[in-house]
Formats: sequence, C-alpha cells, structure tokens
Amino acid sequence: MKKIALAAVTAAAAFAAVPAAAVTFQATDGSTTVFNASAVGAQYSFETSTTGNTGNPTGFVRTGGSVMSGSSAGVGANPFGAGSDNSYLYVQAGVTSTISAITTAITGYQNISFYMGSIDAGNTVQLLGAGGAVLKSYTGSDLAAPASAQGQQTLPGTNRLLSFTAGAGEVLTGIRFTSTVNSLEADNVRFTAAVPEPATWAMMMLGFAMVGAGMRYRSRKSAVKFVTA
Repeated sequence: MKKIALAAVTAAAAFAAVPAAAVTFQATDGSTTVFNASAVGAQYSFETSTTGNTGNPTGFVRTGGSVMSGSSAGVGANPFGAGSDNSYLYVQAGVTSTISAITTAITGYQNISFYMGSIDAGNTVQLLGAGGAVLKSYTGSDLAAPASAQGQQTLPGTNRLLSFTAGAGEVLTGIRFTSTVNSLEADNVRFTAAVPEPATWAMMMLGFAMVGAGMRYRSRKSAVKFVTA
C-alpha cells in the first residue's frame, strides 16, 4: 500500500512540475462565410436580439468599449463579411474593454475566439487566465501577419477570425481589448469550455486506481483479522 501511495505522490509531483505552455492562436482570413460561422455559439454577438447593446449573457460580464452598427469615419468600421446592419464592439484609443467569465472563474475555459475587424498595429489583445492574470498579449501586427496591420476595412487578411487556446496547465477566464488608435473592432466573442488535458486524465485514472486498491487492501486486511480472531 505504501508503494501505491508513493507512486501517487511521485506522479502528482511530476504533473505539478509540468511547465505551463503559452497561449497559442489560429487565424482564418475573413469572409461572409467565416463571419457567419463565428457567430455560432458566441456569447457576445452584440445584437439587440441576443444580449443587447449593453446586456451580458448569463455567466459573463463586459466592461468598457461601446457598441455600434454600420461604419462611421474615425469611430468604427463594420467588420468585413458582416451584414450592413451588424452590431459590434468598438474600442477607441485610450479605452479598455474586458469580457470575463464569472461562473467558471476556477475552471476557466480552454478556448476563446472572436472576429476582429480592420486590424490596426495599435490594437492590443490580452488573454486572461486564473485570477485575471495576463497570460499572453498580442499586437495587431501579430494578429494580422503576414498582412500589414494598417486597418484596411475590406481585406480578408486584416479582418479575421482569431481563436486562442490555453496551453497545458492553463485556463482562459477572459479577454481584454485596448487600442492606441480609433478603433479596435471585435464581434462574435465565444468561450469554449475546458476539457481535461491528457496528463489530467492520467492523474484522475491513477486516483481512481488508488481508491480501488485501498478499498481492496482494507477488505483483505479485515478478512484476515476475522479469520484469525
């Protein structure tokens, strides 16, 4: 029994020692098809028929930023591929907008995706982890590459679906938007629930095995005492 316990402690220590991997992201150039697909399952589409311009879906909260429809020079540009009556979040220079999960603050999410319009070099996106800590920060140039992040409103390469995934040992609890220029435009923000990593599954299985082994050991020990009494 001591060997089983020792093995469990060793395995737990090894799991805890695994360094957290960095957040990674994938980008898909924008189009009407891609934009429409990004809206599926989104907690924030900023449409009045869903959460409303200021409302929040259950389990989430947004602070900062504003919502508008259409485009307005010097204010915001409707993301390429979206309908003319589409509503979206715009974050002007010097403003910070944060969207956070409030019901899964402990377990977090594995993935956050959103559709970003007319990406500018002055835009910044930060992925938040447990406790609101910044796990990774990306500039508009990072997110538009290899296209030039110059805020082009009608180019697929500067209007993209971006999907961020937490590395091993990390979770995502929110996303923060800031900009040094007018503006950062975002739409269809979607949080996807975390799934256990392979190492986590291994630890769970080891735990189940320990419980079973312990129960069998106590059962055998009790049986021996009964016979020899």
